[in-house]
Amino acid sequence: MTLNATSMAMWCPNCGRELAEDEKFCRNCGMPADLSAEQAAEWLSSPEARRAAPPETVPISPPTTSPTEASLYPPQATYYQPPPQVPYQPPPIYATQSRIRLGDWLSGGWLVYKENWFLMSLATLLSAFLSVCSVGILAGPLLLGLYRMAFKTMKGERPVMSDLFAWQGRFLNALITFLIFAIIQATLGGIGSNSSFFGLLSLAVTPLASVMLSFTMSLILDRGVDVMTGLNHAGKLIFSRDTVMWWVVGLVFSAITSIGFFACGAPALVALPWMISSSAVAYRDFFGIDDPNRTLN
Repeated sequence: MTLNATSMAMWCPNCGRELAEDEKFCRNCGMPADLSAEQAAEWLSSPEARRAAPPETVPISPPTTSPTEASLYPPQATYYQPPPQVPYQPPPIYATQSRIRLGDWLSGGWLVYKENWFLMSLATLLSAFLSVCSVGILAGPLLLGLYRMAFKTMKGERPVMSDLFAWQGRFLNALITFLIFAIIQATLGGIGSNSSFFGLLSLAVTPLASVMLSFTMSLILDRGVDVMTGLNHAGKLIFSRDTVMWWVVGLVFSAITSIGFFACGAPALVALPWMISSSAVAYRDFFGIDDPNRTLN
């Protein structure tokens, strides 16, 4: 049976649309109205039929949220997700590996001291007065406060006089550390005055002891370690390599500090904070500064 305009009557055999009498092609699917059954089947599989076919209708599922929520939070929107919070992990001891640079430490320490020279000199004068009044009991904690001022300056912060007394749980460790080195110095000095051998021993030990004191104080302040841990790490650094060069560093630091105290007056108020700042710079090169974006506490 041949499909033509008459046999198809008023309905499209493909999509079922009602056709007008004068239509030669279905306006919905585009199928010719005068095709035979074989021609209609062939036409239905042709590219023209696929192009003329209406697009498929995708069923829309009902929304799972209320209209108010849907308007505030439209689907498929991408919102900022904050990164996961990672607990702060302090860097390990020997965070950086460096070499002995005495000239750079002296010049760097001078820049640190010069940044707040009046405050650090005044703090040194107050520390000396309070140490004498307390019979040396406050000498170690006050020395820790001077190191705090130097570290804050290197962190880009502005130290204040109250930093001299901001011990915050480190008072006892600072006191014990200072007493240990004070006893060593006093013992070697007393024995050395009666013997040339012990005099040479004192000359050999005192510079190394001064470097160990500065690094131990810095570790107590910056890392919050106890006395034995601080001594252990400072000793490993000094006696594992370049011991002679560390002796030279300690000799220069001690000599500059001693000259300042022997001169009395203004030189003493410059020499000690300058050497403290230089020691802090040396500590930064070998140990790193624990979280430079964090205020010391």
